[in-house]
Amino acid sequence: MFSSWEQLKVVGPGHPLTATVGQSIVLPCELSPSSNAQSMAVRWIRHHISETVHHYRDGEDQFVEQMREYQGRTVLSHDGLSRGSLDLRILSVRPSDDGTYICTVEGAAGYAEATVELEVAGVLVAHLPFPP
Repeated sequence: MFSSWEQLKVVGPGHPLTATVGQSIVLPCELSPSSNAQSMAVRWIRHHISETVHHYRDGEDQFVEQMREYQGRTVLSHDGLSRGSLDLRILSVRPSDDGTYICTVEGAAGYAEATVELEVAGVLVAHLPFPP
């Protein structure tokens, strides 16, 4: 548990991640120091709170506010939460997934957030003639 002098802190990867269209990617984010986040509210958003990618609160995933383009494509490991892991897996990456994600957590110890940059690489198939 956090004592009154400890502040809630969230840490991201510190560098941009690269994903390939059609694959899955894990956006890493964790509490520092590591502690159980199961009783906290975890929300992954794009640029604004209204752009919810994934929301976890009261021990379960909350899909009401999730953006339509992420429905059925995000997984937050509930087992990981007990170790302070807030990692989000995005399935079937799309070109539109490219950009900034913000991992937010709120609990008795306060509020914290970290930014994760995702670069999506398209799959280019070149139809070049074979040399003679």
